[in-house]
Amino acid sequence: MDPLLHSLFCPLQVNGSDSSTTYIEKKPSAALRAYVACYWESGPAARVVEGDFAASCEDAASLSQLDEAAVDRVLPDGCTDILLEYNPVTEHQDISYCGTFTHPFVSARQAGAETRIFAVRFFPGGGHYFHGMPIDLFTGSHFRLEDIWPESIAIIGERILEAQDFNERVRIMDEYLSQLLLRHRTNDCDLMKNLLHRIFVSGGSVGIKELAEREAISERQLNRKFGQWIGISPKKFSEVVRFQSVLRTIQNGGPLDWTELALEHGFFDQAHLSRDFRRFYGDSPLTAAKDLRRLSDFYNTRAEPSIILKT
Repeated sequence: MDPLLHSLFCPLQVNGSDSSTTYIEKKPSAALRAYVACYWESGPAARVVEGDFAASCEDAASLSQLDEAAVDRVLPDGCTDILLEYNPVTEHQDISYCGTFTHPFVSARQAGAETRIFAVRFFPGGGHYFHGMPIDLFTGSHFRLEDIWPESIAIIGERILEAQDFNERVRIMDEYLSQLLLRHRTNDCDLMKNLLHRIFVSGGSVGIKELAEREAISERQLNRKFGQWIGISPKKFSEVVRFQSVLRTIQNGGPLDWTELALEHGFFDQAHLSRDFRRFYGDSPLTAAKDLRRLSDFYNTRAEPSIILKT
């Protein structure tokens, strides 16, 4: 992958709206920026007890019925993640790989538990470079990392849990992934770079037939490549990119003309925009505008180290 693609597609997650939790992100080292979108961490805020992570929600509409103060929405973004979950009370630890998903879900906290998460978010296509397996094998689900990873991850997991703060955990994982990339580098794919570039530049509105014709490949080949590298079809991935493009426009603020917004992003009309947006957000664009106004940039930009995984 090309690190320049990151400037064309910067997916948003609505994290930090729950005041009882902390959320922080950090960019990878320069050597990994073609593959890793960010490292992130989530857990209880100081002196607050939380609960279990990721109550899956296939029915996007039901998200709007949840208590907004108690959940964070997790939105489709074309990325895959390594998740290290740890409960310091029970000392239960899980390391998993989360495939690409196309439905929103929520991280719902319940009183009486203290699950904390340190994670690696791979840029679309980035995870394939490290484990070499077709990404569509993992689509829409979590898998034990030990079952799929090319070499033992247990020691790294222990080192991360013993680290004193978020910055140290980032350093440990960044060094591990850099070494793994050198030992297990998957052959680069100029075709995927070109395809992603075209989709990102168009904001997800380029047609699949046009995409195949411009790269002189069949639609069947196109679908096979996306299954291998991204985990979902080029049509579905383009829809995710377009949704993220709309979300970014909403985040930029200012008065919104919903009809104009729909036409700008290649929808037939406002109703088409609303239906498509609800599939990926779990609610209307108007609700998203309110959520994004309430969400402080503090959660994504603060630089001080966190201690939420300190044991």
